[in-house]
Amino acid sequence: MDRIAQLLGREVDVDTVGRALYADAGEVQASIVGGVLITCSDESERQVRDAFQRNFAEHLLPSLKFGERSFFRLANLGGRYETGAVEIARQHYSPDDAGSGFGLLVVKVNSHVCAEHDGDGYRFGWMKRYDTDSVYCGALHAMLDGSDLPFATELAATFRAGGLDRLELLADEARVAPEHRSLFVAVTNSALQARRTVADIEATRPAQPTLFVVVHGVALNKKQKDADIVCGVHRIDWRTDEPTRSYHGLGDDPSRYRIRSAHAPLTIEDDTLDSGPTTIRLE
Repeated sequence: MDRIAQLLGREVDVDTVGRALYADAGEVQASIVGGVLITCSDESERQVRDAFQRNFAEHLLPSLKFGERSFFRLANLGGRYETGAVEIARQHYSPDDAGSGFGLLVVKVNSHVCAEHDGDGYRFGWMKRYDTDSVYCGALHAMLDGSDLPFATELAATFRAGGLDRLELLADEARVAPEHRSLFVAVTNSALQARRTVADIEATRPAQPTLFVVVHGVALNKKQKDADIVCGVHRIDWRTDEPTRSYHGLGDDPSRYRIRSAHAPLTIEDDTLDSGPTTIRLE
């Protein structure tokens, strides 16, 4: 998956990510290819959804009916991963009696934030929605504001997982500049939801040999065409007796993100991305 890795940390056209996934997946030569997209329910995520369909699913996924190719989708407030979803998708595309060969399942995990450009660079968080100023992503900002609704409390628990209180870091102006908070909470959420996805994939060996590729990132919602930032790429390889997981991308600590360029195209980095890919053995 070299092409998708080359996009890490930098803003690209919303169609570019799907094209890179299509090119990389074609080289894997899997017996069957499946796709999963995880996004927020927000209507502003349509361009990400359509781009994934147009540039990836239409070329590689099996026909569902009447020549239509469809990806498995999760869409909820905040783009939260739901345990068991990837295995259900895998069984749809590559059932346990699928025979020889191996499957490839590509999972794209997206958060989102609006990005308006002015003379000083991007402004994140608020933009006109129809005729009224609106926050993007409303679910993540509700969490930041301390909402006790179920989706917000679930998001907050994820942001405090692993002994690191990322909400506290995001609220600390000495650690995260207020003008970057809306962007950094989206980047962090994409990393955390991808980690939840990967943990679920690792929990049980699939019945069919499968290579899972989990790509996480942030959609930049704009007045015109949206952009996308790929923030990380996980590979979980269950095709052999010695399964492995590799990762290349940003970490999940918002206080460590650095914006290298605040103007379009936006670039973001941290020490985890700079250190390059890592690989570990499973089981």
